Amino acid sequence: MSARMQVIQKEDGSGATLRFLEGSGLEGEIDLTLGQLSQLIASLGRVRFALTNNQPQPPIGNAPFLPVYSTNWALQIDALTEGSTLAFQHPAFGPVGVVFPPGDVETLIKGLKQHRALMAANTSRKPS
Repeated sequence: MSARMQVIQKEDGSGATLRFLEGSGLEGEIDLTLGQLSQLIASLGRVRFALTNNQPQPPIGNAPFLPVYSTNWALQIDALTEGSTLAFQHPAFGPVGVVFPPGDVETLIKGLKQHRALMAANTSRKPS
């Protein structure tokens, strides 16, 4: 399936433009402010979630993703699962949250401890 639209940032950095491409059956473009673009992204995310909710999640290994290196985040108790929710501001997608059930919390803690141990071992090997 070929792309039927594209979104590009405005040259002045003030927003974005949604352009309908040849073969889309539509002509023209729509200018979007940052707020409108954020609403569109959130709406598309909710629809995608609903469409994929009953499908098995694809494997994450080697999947491309957009990492976030500096953001605001919060850790909260999830009342439904009694696990933990990690909520953060993703620059591309807005507020995002992932819930770790209690078993996954333990796996995550173990993995983080292993990462810290590896980093400490690598730091001690560096020449001064």
